[in-house]
Amino acid sequence: MTTKELLERIKLELQKRKSQLAIEMVEGRISDLSHYNKSVGIAEGLMISQDVIDEVLKQIEKEDE
Repeated sequence: MTTKELLERIKLELQKRKSQLAIEMVEGRISDLSHYNKSVGIAEGLMISQDVIDEVLKQIEKEDE
């Protein structure tokens, strides 16, 4: 498995976790405001992680040219 493939796989797993959080929110599985705030923070962290992976992938593509 190449580095690029590994990063894409990690990015996909992060997206799955973000989707799971959204489903929990929509289905009302969040018990209180504190839990909601924590879930929103986690989702934000997952999005930031995906952005970082995108930047690394762009750098890898530039280096491969």
